[in-house]
Amino acid sequence: LSFAMIFLALGIVWLGHLWLSLLVVFIQIGLFRELVNVRYNPAKELKVPLFRTIQWLMFFAMMFYTYGKFLISSGLVIRLSKRLEAHLVVRPVLHYHGFITFSWYVCIFVTYVLSLRKGLYKYQIGNFVWTVAILCLTVMQVRGAVYLIFEGIFWFAIPCALVVANDSFAYISGMCCGKKFIKAPFLSLSPNKTWEGFIGAFLITPVFGWFFSDLFSRSTWLVCPQPELLLLGDPLDCKIDEVFVPQIIHFPNAEFSLFALYAKKCQIHAFIFGIFASIVAPFGGFLASAIKRAYNIKDFDSFIPGHGGVMDRMDCQFLMLLCAYVHYSTFIRPYDLNIDQILRVIRGMPEDDQHQVMHRLAGLLNATVTAT
Repeated sequence: LSFAMIFLALGIVWLGHLWLSLLVVFIQIGLFRELVNVRYNPAKELKVPLFRTIQWLMFFAMMFYTYGKFLISSGLVIRLSKRLEAHLVVRPVLHYHGFITFSWYVCIFVTYVLSLRKGLYKYQIGNFVWTVAILCLTVMQVRGAVYLIFEGIFWFAIPCALVVANDSFAYISGMCCGKKFIKAPFLSLSPNKTWEGFIGAFLITPVFGWFFSDLFSRSTWLVCPQPELLLLGDPLDCKIDEVFVPQIIHFPNAEFSLFALYAKKCQIHAFIFGIFASIVAPFGGFLASAIKRAYNIKDFDSFIPGHGGVMDRMDCQFLMLLCAYVHYSTFIRPYDLNIDQILRVIRGMPEDDQHQVMHRLAGLLNATVTAT
């Protein structure tokens, strides 16, 4: 089954960016469902009207806001609407996106307060806070995943693959050397984990990331940004970013070089991802273990035979995807929009808006030339 899941993931990557994004959404839905079910109490919820409905409305409101914001800022939905000649319908939704989300939230909030029942206040408020915490885990932490996918599948797939690889390396190291050198328990939350497994994975995962990223970065399908929303993507052709080009890299910098390597910059980023995947990402799994122990459950679900639920497989990916998004937006693309993205957004605008942009740019350039 594990190999079937790997081939399924590779098949979705082959289908394209849109399908990979839909997979992320599907996983988020599964995660939310499993986590809200942890505190499910049928006897109490039968007395509370619209209890489950309110939880799911909160989830979809958050999803609408986060993905809507991404689609608008990237210009993807604007270009799609022009291609489908649906711009007159889509444009008002985009313009009032924030207001629609706010109105949605207000309706949910008022309905929730009106649903409070005497004798169940503690249970209802506890579940409300639990729902908000779940939204932070399943939506806010993962909100950058689709951004990474459309910036280049490489930046999404490498961090996810390193988490899987680290888990495998920890298991192998633990099986081979577990408690042979360090007798002390690793962590009470996960008694089956060993120091040897943790240290072995820490030593191997970054090295694996270094070589695997070099192999992965040779495909334009994986490294090129996708500027369109397409059911089946055409082969991508782009100017390969310098981060994927072999070059001499000085450490710590060219002005003060202690040593130099001939490599791709993406390999350095993957090496850093590997360190994070081996040290920090496992704490997502430890949190999941704590939740299962607190509520006395073995698995979050039985959705995946022999592997538990979605949460049991994705618990370490939360922090990893958040790390990848923050790292990418800070050290690789420090701006929300690069020049190509700005041009694509302008091309997706109505003709009148394009003329206004050109007019203002011309005025800005004239003012700059005059000042110099």
